[in-house]
Amino acid sequence: MENANTEYQFLNSDDAIKYFADADIALKQGRHIQNYGNDTQIFYFIDEYFDKGLEEYYAIFWLMKLTKDSNDNERFYYLEPPEGSRAKFGNRFKELEGEKIIFAILLLNLEKEKYFEEKEFSWQELEQIFKESENKTLWKKLLFGKDKENYTPTEEQNVKKKVRQILSDFEKLGWIVMKSEDEMQFDILPSIARIGRLYADVINNIETIEEFLSNE
Repeated sequence: MENANTEYQFLNSDDAIKYFADADIALKQGRHIQNYGNDTQIFYFIDEYFDKGLEEYYAIFWLMKLTKDSNDNERFYYLEPPEGSRAKFGNRFKELEGEKIIFAILLLNLEKEKYFEEKEFSWQELEQIFKESENKTLWKKLLFGKDKENYTPTEEQNVKKKVRQILSDFEKLGWIVMKSEDEMQFDILPSIARIGRLYADVINNIETIEEFLSNE
């Protein structure tokens, strides 16, 4: 393409040499990029060149939409692959099925409840929510497969392992950041709002979630 470097200004920048490869890989893996932690530099790169050829680059060469979104006045970016091609691009959303979707919806509701507070949680808090919150029946069915008063040590350990894996997947997507692996302490990031965009029809519909869990 003639004058490609003129049309896509980000290709001429020193920043592209430093950050484009990392940003490109992260975006194509389904990661949501925001001004937080290790993503800060590639966030600034995307933020700077979004309107200087970067958005158009993905649209023309990859048929993918580079999306700018926000939550609580915090911007974040992600790629929306063309329909039917998520596996080709390695997008981690293909892994988010069943219980992970419901877990993410319930996690988003927790984030909303802490609107004016730090979005920080630990395993101890999660465990209390699973067993004592208003939606404890949903949590128990989701995590343990059944709702009862007491669970065996093996059941408890299996659930803790399951939650750890789910949180690890969500961290790869850029929805949370782990602060302590041992204690499963983490922050919910603004990009969790995308769950609300994708599943708005069930986000506050307890009956829909209950129906899903009943069919599992």
